[in-house]
Amino acid sequence: MPKTEDIPKFSLSWTTLSHDEHPYGDILWHLFWGIVIGFSILYAIISKDFLYLVISLIALFFFFHPIFYEEKELKIKIDQTGIYVDEKKYNWEDIIGFEILKIKNKVYLYFIPKHIFAIGPIIPFEDYISYEEVRKILRQFLDEYENSVALWEIIYRKYFQ
Repeated sequence: MPKTEDIPKFSLSWTTLSHDEHPYGDILWHLFWGIVIGFSILYAIISKDFLYLVISLIALFFFFHPIFYEEKELKIKIDQTGIYVDEKKYNWEDIIGFEILKIKNKVYLYFIPKHIFAIGPIIPFEDYISYEEVRKILRQFLDEYENSVALWEIIYRKYFQ
């Protein structure tokens, strides 16, 4: 965790498209409907109700598949005060490190949160942003990790984007 006086002055900013935002956006909303649909699928299997299983699987697909999310333009800004993703700010005090993740032809910057239950921001790079330059700047005050991104995040980025 960097101290604010240890962070050099710098500023990086870019815009990118992301379809990670669900229309309802809230993680508790996803968790609730994930549990409901999960129990529906389990119930359909136990009761051998094929039609209910098909309906539950369709609901699972339509609710969670990112093809139904609208692309949104994200404004990314990283500077000595923190990380800004649109209007949301992540403070450096809440971050212990970072990882640069390459999946398919896309490169992502993942920030590892201090708290185990917190979700760190994962930011896609655009072609005109040198991730080596970003790595060089961030290494001055953060630790760089390898294989620290959650497995579900890697699967999501690899197969659904």
